Amino acid sequence: MLKKNAKIALAVVLFFSLKDLLLGGEIQWVNTLVFGIIIFLLYFLWDWAKEPYDWSKHKR
Repeated sequence: MLKKNAKIALAVVLFFSLKDLLLGGEIQWVNTLVFGIIIFLLYFLWDWAKEPYDWSKHKR
């Protein structure tokens, strides 16, 4: 789960870095990295929320 989310976030960071480099000539690292971290956290929470809770785990 973490590898998939990290790959997606890394792809987003690389995409925006290359876009900034090709179009503007200067990469805005803070914006790009913060956006990558936000994407990572959103995908991580999305994957975490998709897994159902095992209610029988606490029954004895």
